[in-house]
Amino acid sequence: MVRRQRILSTLKQGRLDALKLMVDVCTVARPTGRFEVDPDTGVTRPVVDTVYHGACRVQTAGGVASQVVSASGDSTNVGGNVPVWNLYLHLPYTASGCRPGDIALIESSDDPDLVGARLRLVNLQSEKTLATAKRWNVSQMPVESEVGDE
Repeated sequence: MVRRQRILSTLKQGRLDALKLMVDVCTVARPTGRFEVDPDTGVTRPVVDTVYHGACRVQTAGGVASQVVSASGDSTNVGGNVPVWNLYLHLPYTASGCRPGDIALIESSDDPDLVGARLRLVNLQSEKTLATAKRWNVSQMPVESEVGDE
């Protein structure tokens, strides 16, 4: 019993330490499939449900060199390697209800380049007994102002 209490105490401290590193703020929203029209602008926007709002951390890992080849066989960097990075969104262990397909909007960050980033939650990679945070594999989405700018 003493061993279990020690493990749980260490885990609680680990979750607090992980939360201290989550200095960004995000909102995770789920598209409902419905749309609404802004009466002032006439712009149609998707209706979303907020699933989570609060502390988060954007993290990358990897940098493993790999050859990037398109479906047609063309290489974007002929004869060279391109570093491939994995992108993660860390949420507090207590953040529940998020699902793959939800979209996180980074609202504030010490890194100004992260503010406004939209990240689609792909899958939870921290499904384990002694997790200190909810760590999501995510993919970066275009910023809304970039959509249709081509």
